[in-house]
Order: sequence, then structure tokens, then C-alpha cells
Amino acid sequence: MNAPVSRAAAGCPMDQASREFQPFEHSGMYEFLASIREAVPIFHAPEIGYWVVTRREDIEAIMPDSERFSAALATQPVFPWPESVGRYLTDRKFTNEAVQVACDPPRHTRIKTSATKFLNIRQFMSYEDRIRELARSYIDKMRGKDTVDLVQALTYEFPAQVVFLLLGVTDFDPRKIKEWGDLRLHMIWGHASDQELDQAARDLADFWDYTVDLVEDRKHAPKNDYPSLLFQIRDGDDDVLTENEIRSLVFGLLLAGHETTTNAAGNIILELMYHPEQWNAVVEDLSLAKNAVEEGLRHSSSVVAWRRQAKEPVSVGGVDLPEGARLLLSLASANRDPGKFDAPDTFDIRRSNAREHMAFGKGLHHCLGAPLARLELRILIEELATAFPNMELANDDIDFTRTLSFRGPSRLPVRLNEAR
Repeated sequence: MNAPVSRAAAGCPMDQASREFQPFEHSGMYEFLASIREAVPIFHAPEIGYWVVTRREDIEAIMPDSERFSAALATQPVFPWPESVGRYLTDRKFTNEAVQVACDPPRHTRIKTSATKFLNIRQFMSYEDRIRELARSYIDKMRGKDTVDLVQALTYEFPAQVVFLLLGVTDFDPRKIKEWGDLRLHMIWGHASDQELDQAARDLADFWDYTVDLVEDRKHAPKNDYPSLLFQIRDGDDDVLTENEIRSLVFGLLLAGHETTTNAAGNIILELMYHPEQWNAVVEDLSLAKNAVEEGLRHSSSVVAWRRQAKEPVSVGGVDLPEGARLLLSLASANRDPGKFDAPDTFDIRRSNAREHMAFGKGLHHCLGAPLARLELRILIEELATAFPNMELANDDIDFTRTLSFRGPSRLPVRLNEAR
């Protein structure tokens, strides 16, 4: 694709943004976006071949517009895989299909209609007691310790265990699911070497085989869980759902159902530790936990960018783009746009419009798991505040995951300061 030349003269703000943008580096990301947003609503990122959209009003218009923008590339690898990876996955009968976040109407509408009969707020709330019990079981293992890494001790496994509740799984190591999920993140949204991709392909195929076996078991021995309900809805009719679409939906839940929540939990807790006066406010009044979650999702998004592709020639931010142009929608920038939020770089758990963030997307592709993520995050904050009211950050040596779209701390060391 030839880049449009309008506003791209050397030395202009757009050209400078193109040169300075680091798509896989999250340290300093928010400062960079704040420095360019007003003058540069869109710029080209040559390293990845995408046009980066920074203003909320443009992103809000693009995300729900399935007539002009396709979501089909949302889960395609940023950098094409070597042919050897594709051949290996084909030989291993890896037949995962793009469903939900990476497909367009009318197929998206058909599949979503079935998925929402289980993935809805009423169903999620029925798990609240079990989710809280699960959170407490992890917190109990932390008691008596001086310093812990909250990622390793809590936020890494906990969301995967919640997904297991939805799938009726009781006999699988959550860390294995997390390892498989981490590999897929770097295969698709990272910049892995060919050697790393070859190994990741083997693990991805193993992950798919596990999903196939799980779905096949529910087909013949249904339970009160997500895959069983999908088979009930399908009722043998491929026009409703195919069996491979059911496998793909379960495969997607096993991945998306926990990665973003792990990152969101780490981001929110980190901000509360950075702002002890706000942590103390939550400790004193647990009802603040709900809005603390929303503000954390806004201020420090776990999904910082999502992708779309133009189906026709379009104009975005004053730049004319051809059909096929690939767009990286900066949700991180949209969530701190001063046109929507006062003092957008300030973390404020009492912010009145915090919930108006775009961390879960917008329109027909709005995340179906958003109510579940909110429930998990609120429970985690409430239980931590109750168990360890004097908790504080042990050090600020924090690294973030290096992927295009997902942001979260890889470690979160805290002193529990548990009352003796």
C-alpha cells in the first residue's frame, strides 16, 4: 500500500510521530500519546504497516462501523508467520476459525446470538459466590508472608480458574492454560523469532487438541456449562452453529477470558499502590471498589489498541486512506482524550464518568465478557482491601508485556503489612 502524502512532509508532526512511535513499547506510551494527540489524529507506523488513530471521536466512529471497516484482521498476526508454521498447524488439524472479535456481520451476528445466551450478566452473576470463594482461597495462601509478587500469587492464575468455572473444568492446571495463552499473544500481537514461532505453533496445536477433546466430551456428556449450552442451542443445525464454531468459541474463551483480566487486575492494583490515599479510601469504603475498577480500566487499559481494515476508500483524521488500509485504534489514547475526560492523566477513583472508557470496545464487537471482568476485578479489590488494608508497593521495578495490543505488569511486588 502506498502511503498518502497529505500532511506527511518531512518535519511535520505526523512525520515525527511516525518516527518516534514504538508499537511494542509500553513504557512512556501514555506520555507519547498525550504529546501528539491534539496535532496528530492519525499517523503511519512503518514498522508494522498500520495507520495509528489517536482521537476518541474517530475511534468511536470506526469501531461500530462494520459497513466501512472490517474486524477480520483483529486476531491475525501482526507479522506474517513463516510457511513452516502454517504447514505444521494444518498437519496438526488446527482448524480454529475467526469468531466474534475477528469476523463481520452477518456471520458475527449469528454467532453472537448464540454466545450471548450464556455469556451475559445474569449468568455471570450466578457465579459471584464461587468467584469470591476462589479469590479468598488465593489470598489465604498469601497470609503470613511479608512480600509477594501479586501477579504470581494471585492475578496470573485467578482469571483462568474463573474461565474453568464457565467451562465446567475441574482437573486442569491453570498455569498450563496461561502458558498457552501467553504464547498465542506473542505469536499474534508480538514480534517473535522464527524459532520461537515454531515452538509456539506446537504448543498452540496442543492447546487446540485440548479444546477439541473438551468440546467432544461435552457433546456426548453435557453439563451445566458453556460448551454444553452451545450444543443445546445448535441442536444439530449447522445454520445455527457448526461444531467447529463451537470449538473455536471455547478456544477463544480459554484465551481471551483470562489474559485481559490478568493484565487489568495488575494495572488497577498497581495504580492503587501508586496512589495510597486512594487505596486507603477503598479500604475505608469498599463501595468505591466498583468505580476504582472503571477508573483503572480507563486510566491504564489492559487492551491499549485494536485493529480494523478499511473496506473502501475512507477519510480518517483528515487523511484520505485507500481500500485495504490497516488501522491501529489506540484505545489507550481514546481513554485519556481530554475532549472526554477532565484531567485525563490523573487517576481518580471518584471520577463521575470513568465508566465511559473504551477498554471493552464499542458497538457490535463490545466485549461479551465485560460484565464478568468487572465482577472479577471488583471482587479482587474488595478482598485484597479487606485482607491487607496496609498493603503497599515493595518497589517500582515494573516491566510490562511487550505486545502490540495488551498491556499489564509482568510482576507486581507488594508488602502485605498484614496485622499480626
